[in-house]
Amino acid sequence: MQDQLIQYLTKLVHINSVNPDLSTEGQQEREIAEYVSRHFHQLGIPTQVHTINGDRCNTTAFLKGANPEKILLMNGHLDTVGIEDMTDPFNLRKDGDKLYGRGTYDMLAGCAVQMGLAAYFKDQPCPISLAFTFVADEESLSMGMEHLVEHYLPSLPAKPFLGIFMEPTEESIGISNKGYAWFEIEIEGLAAHGSRPEEGINAIFPLAAALQELEIINQELAQEKPHPYLGHATLHPGLISGGTGQSVIAAMSKLNWERRILPGESQDKLDTELKRVISAIENANGDHTVKARQTFNRPPNEIPKDDLVVKLKKAAGNTNYNGMSYWADSALASQAGIPSILFGPAGHGAHAVDEWVSLASLVNCYESMKRFILDFD
Repeated sequence: MQDQLIQYLTKLVHINSVNPDLSTEGQQEREIAEYVSRHFHQLGIPTQVHTINGDRCNTTAFLKGANPEKILLMNGHLDTVGIEDMTDPFNLRKDGDKLYGRGTYDMLAGCAVQMGLAAYFKDQPCPISLAFTFVADEESLSMGMEHLVEHYLPSLPAKPFLGIFMEPTEESIGISNKGYAWFEIEIEGLAAHGSRPEEGINAIFPLAAALQELEIINQELAQEKPHPYLGHATLHPGLISGGTGQSVIAAMSKLNWERRILPGESQDKLDTELKRVISAIENANGDHTVKARQTFNRPPNEIPKDDLVVKLKKAAGNTNYNGMSYWADSALASQAGIPSILFGPAGHGAHAVDEWVSLASLVNCYESMKRFILDFD
């Protein structure tokens, strides 16, 4: 199976699936989705390519097991991030145990594991049913997972009892991950010539009060009781803009920040933080006005260490439980009532120019998943 996994990963990497929302080098996911679908079709496993919008596509396949209504959901995302400053990003390069190429680690290796499991179970009795899913756009707004939750999961014979999302976890069991929310404030002033500031209202100066309040909130978060696997909640300013020229009193400024959310944190808490920033701006010197809003959010995820999670831990060689600082589509599956975890191979360089996945770890993840499935017999 090692050679097959390398073969699958080589082809997956070779297809440009860079998310077009993140890079001008990107193309949409139809080509890679159709390649994955052909793999399942050749195995005789019912499969479908789902068009989300234009050539943004998901692929699904369903292998009916001895218990058709006991369904394990498996998931990987087909899109990758940009290839700027990379050399030959779409050709897999092997250097000892390291397999280099864009997406090898995050997370086409997890997609290759699903393809390998399908190849094994097409000829072997499978004690449970397997829902193989491959989604678009995880690296941006998760339109693929949203489509899957809304349109594909309800079509299954029963709700899956567990979701395993094969993000890179260094072979640990990712039982929790942070969510995030994006916020934006716009400050409006009045333009004037730089030599006559008394005729204008500067919209940039009040940003200092906003940034100071955000720093205070971040310090307070660092003093709260940490999550056992995820540590502290955090926030950071991400974008700042304003003004039209150095000799003009700025009539507008904008600040965007991101808040990373722990399981158990409420929307009320986030709303209170936003109100604090608004109040700080309103109390700053000047006759400016402020508008503020939360522009986007994704929930955190956490599931208990129940018998199923313990079973996977055992199948994976009694690996560690862990929390993942990044967000993943698993949170949307959990929100839809399917308890979901992360489990995938070791490597390095997610979103970096030197991305690689460990071949030995890739094989170990495949074998662990196979043992986990067979243990239901």
